[in-house]
Amino acid sequence: MAVREDPEYNEDRALARLIPSFRGLRVLEIGAGDGRITRKFADVASSVIAIDPKVEDIAALRAALPRVDARPVGIGDLQLTRRSVDVAIFSWSL
Repeated sequence: MAVREDPEYNEDRALARLIPSFRGLRVLEIGAGDGRITRKFADVASSVIAIDPKVEDIAALRAALPRVDARPVGIGDLQLTRRSVDVAIFSWSL
């Protein structure tokens, strides 16, 4: 049996309160894993950069969401130009 990370949908409600719409936004997702959260906004965001140091998780994210710029990198090694994203999010990431 698969374990559901958020059976009460707390993440969904918190995300909707903070960012009611991702439409047109340039999003950086830190600790994206296999894209469990990424799937919630990838289709409407202008662009998505999803990072996670786990190579196998990023490979799964790329396979599921080829439009996303998925990178196997930690936040300490991420290289971005200034003002290249509108919002940065992370969930279950320390």
